[in-house]
Amino acid sequence: MDTFLAKIEELKREAERLKHTCRCVSTTPTGINKKTKRNIISYNNDNNGIIASPGGLFSNGITSSPCNIPGYKLDFEGPGGDGDWVTAFKADAGPWSGERLVVLSLFDGLGGIWQALTNLGIPFSGYSSEVLAPAIQVVKSRHPHVKHVGDVRKLNLSAIPEKVDLVVGGFPCQDLSIMGKKEGLHGSRSKLFFDLLRVLQIFKPKWFLVENVASMSWVDREEITRHLKVVPMELDSQEITASKRRRLYWTNIPHPPRLPRLRDHPSTSLQSCLEGALALEQKCGVVLCNNLYKGGGARLELVLDNTINKLRYIKQTEIELLMGYPRNYTNVVVRRTKITEKIIKAVRIPEKPTVALPKSSPPQTPSIRQLRKNRTSRTFFAPQVWERNPTRQESLKDLDRWFLLGNSFSVQVITYLTSSLLKSEVRFHGKAVNIVGSVREEELSAMEPGDVWALFNEHGRPNWYAVIQSRTGDRFSEIPDATGKRSITKLPLSIEMKYLEMTPAYAKDEVDEWNPQRGSGLLKLRDVVDIQDNWQAFSHRVTSYVKFENSYFVYPGNDEVWAVYHAETLSRYFVYVVESTIICARLLNDKPGQDEGFLARCLLLQKTTEHEVYLKTSKEVELSDIQPFCFRVPFHIKNEANLLKVEVSGVKSRQSMKADRETTAGYKRRKQGQGESDDDDDLDDVDNNSPEDVNADGTTAEEMLAEDEAIEVMNGGLEVVVALPDDIGDTNGGTH
Repeated sequence: MDTFLAKIEELKREAERLKHTCRCVSTTPTGINKKTKRNIISYNNDNNGIIASPGGLFSNGITSSPCNIPGYKLDFEGPGGDGDWVTAFKADAGPWSGERLVVLSLFDGLGGIWQALTNLGIPFSGYSSEVLAPAIQVVKSRHPHVKHVGDVRKLNLSAIPEKVDLVVGGFPCQDLSIMGKKEGLHGSRSKLFFDLLRVLQIFKPKWFLVENVASMSWVDREEITRHLKVVPMELDSQEITASKRRRLYWTNIPHPPRLPRLRDHPSTSLQSCLEGALALEQKCGVVLCNNLYKGGGARLELVLDNTINKLRYIKQTEIELLMGYPRNYTNVVVRRTKITEKIIKAVRIPEKPTVALPKSSPPQTPSIRQLRKNRTSRTFFAPQVWERNPTRQESLKDLDRWFLLGNSFSVQVITYLTSSLLKSEVRFHGKAVNIVGSVREEELSAMEPGDVWALFNEHGRPNWYAVIQSRTGDRFSEIPDATGKRSITKLPLSIEMKYLEMTPAYAKDEVDEWNPQRGSGLLKLRDVVDIQDNWQAFSHRVTSYVKFENSYFVYPGNDEVWAVYHAETLSRYFVYVVESTIICARLLNDKPGQDEGFLARCLLLQKTTEHEVYLKTSKEVELSDIQPFCFRVPFHIKNEANLLKVEVSGVKSRQSMKADRETTAGYKRRKQGQGESDDDDDLDDVDNNSPEDVNADGTTAEEMLAEDEAIEVMNGGLEVVVALPDDIGDTNGGTH
């Protein structure tokens, strides 16, 4: 306790010193009315007397920060560090120069983007698009300079007189989340994404930032990526905050090169956000709009109140700190409207009316079935006292505040993702976003006729290719609504397609011509129409190919990850293609390795200790032979610019690894001696005892690879040579 009090005194002295350094002459933003001024003064009083300066919490001006003080400590990650990575980022970027940013926030909610830009000290001219009255009132009170432009569906170019630099939006997730209706991107709520797409098309900003849940279907993720033309970043907020919140972010803002290593730092623990309580866990669960009560399936953690020595539920003010907002950020005066009441009715869980029993009848004990049926409405725990200080009568109620916080951004994450805009060279090279074609929801989908898609072959490699002819059902047909009530039952998927078959010249050295080792080269379009009724057969949409009349040339394209097979060592590794070139006029000559003019500059990928995550190294290699490229690997960014999460794991991965060895013509395999080996298969990143490693017949992946192999130990057990059956070693290219 003495250490804690000493820390408080130290922070007070630091704040006093900074106040004199800033030379603040006013404690209230200018140009606002008396009502807003009263709200701000009350807000400051609730924050332990910390006064907001003109460049502080509610301003879009540049804030004075310790990074401008000579000798300021930037080691925020170390044992003695304070975890203040924002100051370190600002110090690295240097002072702001140039014009303020014009920012449009769609589905603005509590205004998380304004708080993030304020944290970074980025001056901005803000425009907010929001329809919920309580959220609008919070933004008006906390960021009075932000202008409000109404519903995103009615937003047009005339609503904003300035050239927009940045568009930010976290569109509704109810149809995408695993906890929602699962109607997909074209559902009744999540289809507002296409209004966001329309806004990008008409305003043409330099940068955009789009957020949604990471639990969405890969098909929906593929469609969003298709329309925005950027690979998403997956980031869990617990890496830099006290709460868990795994989300996907699509942005053309350059990704920060390094994520602050603060996951286990005291500054990002649940304890750092509590008021007079002891945390029983290091991190808080996902804050949702419906986990206010203990009875819900997604309730948050309980904490121990130090005053009464009893467990209690977490407070709204503590949730505000978890989400990156200042304490009492949502405690504002609002006017009750019909929209507000509608929201409250939608969120509040109704209580069943009690039925008065006849006086002569004894009390009836509800049955187990009745208790199970009504448990969601009878076992709630609502704390009697939320605040130590009573709030004003017309302030936002507890339920309203929780609802808004549960639908909000994680401010620290948005601060991290927009921190690259602090650097003048990034702002200087910004180019207008160009969305071409239709943006109408009914005209767009994840898969279009004429697309080339990759499918998994019999060995688990995604290097079967097919051209889509037509598709119906699932996401491509309207949801049936015969009863007058919206139903999420979808029609069966039916995709008509024509496979692409590798030409004899490119399939010459393949042991299994139908399941080739290589995934690039010249392919002919078959006349037969096949029908696919399962999404699991597809891997990704192919974007790097040259189309001729009845043939396609598939090759590794820029900014793609490919698996490369090295036949001499029987190993597979991953590369990130920085740049590749081919000579289109020679591709129809059908001469592999001679006339393609192929050259690819690639970066080697290094496997990390985290499952499926690879590091993009600085080692650059040039590959002029297109044959070793096995298949393209779908991926997305993980946490920071140089970390990639690849998507080839599980049973199909191990099947393809086994097939790599069995379909290599004329080879001998080498292994180390009988001792334990530290060399793992490139894609086998799960424990040996994992259930996925065991097949239906009980054999493990290692037993499958060792099947039918005769091992001869040579040189005292230091080298092992594996002799294979004659048919696999056949060099004539026969089918195996």
